[in-house]
Amino acid sequence: MSWALSLPVQTLKDSSARHVLLCLANYAGSNGAGAFPSATTLAQDTGLSERTVRYKLDVLEESGLIKKGNQAIAAVHIDRHDRRPVVYDLQLMRGANPAPRTERGANDATGCSSQQSGVQPETERGAESAPNTSINHQVTEQQLQREFSDVVAEQDSQALEGTDPRQRFSMFAEWAYNPKQLESQLHLMGLKFDAVNDEMVGSFKGFFVAKSETRDSSGGWCYRLAKWIKRGSAVKRGEPADDMDGTGDWTAKGVRL
Repeated sequence: MSWALSLPVQTLKDSSARHVLLCLANYAGSNGAGAFPSATTLAQDTGLSERTVRYKLDVLEESGLIKKGNQAIAAVHIDRHDRRPVVYDLQLMRGANPAPRTERGANDATGCSSQQSGVQPETERGAESAPNTSINHQVTEQQLQREFSDVVAEQDSQALEGTDPRQRFSMFAEWAYNPKQLESQLHLMGLKFDAVNDEMVGSFKGFFVAKSETRDSSGGWCYRLAKWIKRGSAVKRGEPADDMDGTGDWTAKGVRL
């Protein structure tokens, strides 16, 4: 919020867009990441229409003050794809007031300033000298950028792994199976782990991504994947295979194994 309040007018002249940005900042973390209020919520906060809110979000994104963040964060909290708002990250490095610098000019006959890194050898009585913060400002920006990247990476990992193994969720393209869970399920079905291949996993995820109403836990998805692999192996051997989800012959629907 403080970053949004301190933006210079020349950086963002659109008052409505500034209002939307201020409200959006209330939902972001301390590092500016992971804000995902719905357009309806922002409309209630700002008093603007949802259509105007969406338009102003586009304006903010085009100006580089916000950008789309890790959408998996919203997926952890909201199961249905069609009800998930867009996750935005505030670009805290954009629009910041520049560090003060001394004007170019001469303090002596050589045309060079005698002030080095904010240290002035001689100061007239009653005179104050502002420190040259340009060097420290550059170091601070680099540190903040590294910290911001580390936090985003940690959030990505937490969002994808989940905090509760019993949590049920819809399949998504970035999902990765737990090797130990999958190996255990395959062992119970009389299969070896080397039966797993990228083509099998890809077709499995593609099939269930299209079925967003199907939800399961991490272990449950590993069980489904093991069944998928078992059926795929049976089909390759020319043996009959049961339907995957009780809706008919799934191999006849164009699902490639």
